[in-house]
Amino acid sequence: MRLLVDFAANRSGRTELGWGQRAIWEAIHRVGPDSAHYFNVPRVLAVPRAGGPRRPGVVAAALAEVVGRHDGLRSLVRLGATGPYQEVAAAGTLPIEMVETARGDADDAAAALVARLAGRSFGDGEQPLRAGFVVCDGAVTHVALVISHVVADWRAADVVVRDLRMLLLRGAIARPPSSQLLDLVREEKAASARSDRAIAQWEALLRTVPSAMFPEAVAAGATPRYARAVLSSPRLNHAAHVLARRAGVSTATVLLVAVAMQLRELTGHEVCAITPIVHNRFDDRTRDLVTSLNQLGLFTLGPCGGLAETLVSAYPAVLASYRRARFDTLAFDAMIDRVSADRGVSVFPSCCFNDLRPGEDPGGDGSADGESELEWLPGTDQRSCHFCVALMRWKGTLGVELSADTTRLPEGEMAALLHRLESFVVDAAQRPS
Repeated sequence: MRLLVDFAANRSGRTELGWGQRAIWEAIHRVGPDSAHYFNVPRVLAVPRAGGPRRPGVVAAALAEVVGRHDGLRSLVRLGATGPYQEVAAAGTLPIEMVETARGDADDAAAALVARLAGRSFGDGEQPLRAGFVVCDGAVTHVALVISHVVADWRAADVVVRDLRMLLLRGAIARPPSSQLLDLVREEKAASARSDRAIAQWEALLRTVPSAMFPEAVAAGATPRYARAVLSSPRLNHAAHVLARRAGVSTATVLLVAVAMQLRELTGHEVCAITPIVHNRFDDRTRDLVTSLNQLGLFTLGPCGGLAETLVSAYPAVLASYRRARFDTLAFDAMIDRVSADRGVSVFPSCCFNDLRPGEDPGGDGSADGESELEWLPGTDQRSCHFCVALMRWKGTLGVELSADTTRLPEGEMAALLHRLESFVVDAAQRPS
């Protein structure tokens, strides 16, 4: 059963993709439509109980208001004769899938609904938001949302959910969005100097690092070729917070540096090059902007000592990697081609690090008690990166997900690396400061 709701706004226009949007669009098109669904951004909102039950029409009207509020949610991304572009529509109709269920089954129904909506790639020119309601006794209990990654990164999706929750609770949002997609694209066109600086820094580093962290196939590979494993570990979560407090850095920095140190040992390269995915939301204008601002930074790590001392010595390089993560993607691609031609080999680390956690509580290390658990998640036949570590909330604690090309890093090595990472960080935290 489907419900149709109309949305409208006073903003529209046609423009090129923003820098972050273009980077995601290129990654999606590299893997192709059969595998690109893993880029989709899913969210589930449990409808607030305050204010009483809400019928589908009420929730649909609130969702339509959120769509009208943000350019990105009305952006139809298309492939033209000269490349991708986007049309921000002034009005349209959003179809909402509705699932009736018993109240005791609502959570499971919501999980199944969002998984189904997220299970296929977004097509050319498709509306970038898919929505579904779980309905019990005539009232909506959950809203399932899946957003195209080209128009929203994970933090933008959190803004969408927050706005919808606010409208359901209060009926209005007093402040306008901090900025809009059409404004961002216009501003980026005038920011060539910033882009040029970042790309120059990338180029200087790429001429000194391995052409790729995992350049050779070493095994036949699994089916599907790209495997995913996630280690949930209270011990690792606690240890990362201990080290973060000692060094005055974030837990993301602790784990980025630890992963880089483990990769130097695993690959035998003197210098590890890893690309942290940077959210680029460092000021008031971009904090609540609904689009994809994520771009790659470049962090390199050479010979070093123990983890605790390396966190201090490498921290300036970590910050620098974040600063070089805003650039014109087309100019960046041209630089990669130029460096690759000069070196006579395709140059790119193809080794990334992504913090997907919604936020970090500085004191939220929790207990180190509890068993670690390694799980295998569904893989894909294609990915845009040979090796990717992602941090997430998983089973009430820290989850470290590793996705890898099993022709370059077999599944047994993937599991062993996650366990070595855990032991490495925990051992460092247990040593006297």
